[in-house]
Amino acid sequence: MGLFSKFRKNKAAKEPARSDSILTPEAQADQEKVEHKLNPETATAEEKQLQKFEELKPRIYPSIHPANTPSVMPFDAGGQKIDVPLPFIPFHAATKIFFVEDTGTKLRVLQKSAIPESVSLLELLNIAVRNLAQNVKLEVRATNFGGYIVVGNPNHVISSILIKGLWKELAKKLDDSLIIAIPVREVIMFIPAKKRNELLPQLANACVGLVKDPRHRTHPLTPLLFYYDRDAEKLSTFAVQKGTGKPAAAPKEEPAVSEEEFPAAPLEEELPKAPSDRPSGPPHLRIVPKPGEEEED
Repeated sequence: MGLFSKFRKNKAAKEPARSDSILTPEAQADQEKVEHKLNPETATAEEKQLQKFEELKPRIYPSIHPANTPSVMPFDAGGQKIDVPLPFIPFHAATKIFFVEDTGTKLRVLQKSAIPESVSLLELLNIAVRNLAQNVKLEVRATNFGGYIVVGNPNHVISSILIKGLWKELAKKLDDSLIIAIPVREVIMFIPAKKRNELLPQLANACVGLVKDPRHRTHPLTPLLFYYDRDAEKLSTFAVQKGTGKPAAAPKEEPAVSEEEFPAAPLEEELPKAPSDRPSGPPHLRIVPKPGEEEED
């Protein structure tokens, strides 16, 4: 018995390990991917996160807030306070871009843990702006002071400042560069740059009125203006050269914004959605009325 037992041990030692495979490393990797799809429980934590993110992508939108908005979300975990980091990108005119998931009934602020390490902030922004351009219906209407206002879903209309193609098209239709205001998170207005001497005071008054309106007082955004250069196809902070009235290059440091006048409370996990009376359907852009027509909205 001892002789046969020794023989069996030697024979087992010569057999190839079960992990050996005749497949190439590339073929093995493909096979593992298929196995993970068929058996999700075998997927790694990173692969599970990527799968969740793929399902989340169509519902991601940008959300613009004042620059003094904390980049962390406070949580109370059993009496212990925890600050959860949030992905964000600094933007022009003293603002920040955060990201939200539109669940249909509310907006859920995206936490950093929901974004895979392989997805950069720029990629995240491109995903959010693409969803915005594809899914949010916009209209441009004339105001009673001679400028224009962008209207649409109040939960996302302000983020249309990020759609480059929109401002390129509007500048082409008006045959001019544009001065843009986003005083509160529900409103975006603009005027043709060639009419700035005439319309800037009216635009400023309209912005002040919105900020002081009790219906908007909890959502102030920024008192600073944007300038869309039609020739350069570039958006920057609006500044005026003293004595010329002409727009200058964006200042190296933007003017300080009063935190008292434009407060920024920490973001909560869920943000209530404002009711929208705008019709749903395929997104499109039209100016009502056409440039040059005298009509008030």
